[in-house]
Amino acid sequence: MTKRAPADAEERNKATRERKRNVIVDAGAGTGKTTLLVARILHLIAPDDDGPALELERVVAITFTRKAAGELKLRLREA
Repeated sequence: MTKRAPADAEERNKATRERKRNVIVDAGAGTGKTTLLVARILHLIAPDDDGPALELERVVAITFTRKAAGELKLRLREA
């Protein structure tokens, strides 16, 4: 079975690759916010295009729970 792309795949890709502006992600539980954030941070610190790499210390990601922050850190380390 083929996995279908989400209906907002284009917007997710834009949010992942945006380098000139801050991005706010507001969505319900289980919609892929952490996955998008990990992809965005990775693209900022290790771009797969000709964009400049940022130092991780210059990236800020805000979550609302310690659990979510821990999950974000874990996924970044794994990626």
